[in-house]
Amino acid sequence: YLNKVATPGFAGRCSTELVPLLPRDGVEREFIAFLLRRQDTVDYVMSSVTGARMPRTDMKALMSLRVPLPPLDEQRRIVGILSRAAKVERWRARARELMGEFIPALFVRMFGDPVENPMQWPVATLGDTSEVQSGLQVTKKRRGLPIEKPYLRVANVLRDRLDLNEVKKIRVTKREFERVRLAPSDLLIVEGHGNASEIGRAALWDGCISDCVHQNHLIRARLDHSMMLPHFACAYLNSPVGRQHFIRSAKTTSGLNTITTSNVKSLPVPVPPLSLQEQYVVMVEAARATLSVAVSGCGISFELNNSLMNHLFAIDE
Repeated sequence: YLNKVATPGFAGRCSTELVPLLPRDGVEREFIAFLLRRQDTVDYVMSSVTGARMPRTDMKALMSLRVPLPPLDEQRRIVGILSRAAKVERWRARARELMGEFIPALFVRMFGDPVENPMQWPVATLGDTSEVQSGLQVTKKRRGLPIEKPYLRVANVLRDRLDLNEVKKIRVTKREFERVRLAPSDLLIVEGHGNASEIGRAALWDGCISDCVHQNHLIRARLDHSMMLPHFACAYLNSPVGRQHFIRSAKTTSGLNTITTSNVKSLPVPVPPLSLQEQYVVMVEAARATLSVAVSGCGISFELNNSLMNHLFAIDE
């Protein structure tokens, strides 16, 4: 559909994967653009997609779609309303982006560039400051084991955040459960990934699912809080120097890049005073609270925008 409603300043051509639409007299370009963007239209188009290797929309079905066509003045009024709503949504999305950039910048501001360690903090290995533990191998042999527990996979651990939309379950022994049971503030590190740049990405477990364990493609680090705080360690692992350590350490077999618990333990980490780490944690948690409001606002704005579109584009039967 129309991604931009502004008229380009040049003549152009497009491939068969794009369908140019030229509004007829009495039809606003922006009106058609908003009409095509609404969720009902997208759902209708997706329902007519055919083809396995190269899915395509049935253009005959698209062109037969019934749409409202109010007078030109009413079209312009609708465009004005929806443009203001879209602007609010863009502001909220931008606020989310800026807040996401704030946390890495705060880390550098408080502790210096981790590559150069300009403040000359003492350096320890991650193994000196934490207990490092591998996870459970997922195999069919587990079907007969006595205990079923939720477990985290690579897909659940993103860089500095968790994605818990889908959490699977695994059967374990009592001894295994005690060994790999996660505790709040455990640091989870990606052990294996097809993309080398994603090796070693880390996030903190928040304890929101009881009795959760982790698979072997995730490595757990349980920090000694008297030496290093989890938020600080997580930020360091996700920094350029932490990422480069794991990229250099990774081995590639059959397209899968992997690191070991030894690679995690050997990561050198500067150790600032705990009081400074605590200040950082307070500021990060405040930033995350603000980010949570922004993300929630984005969702509300999206729903309101969709609702507004449906109301304005309603067809009188």
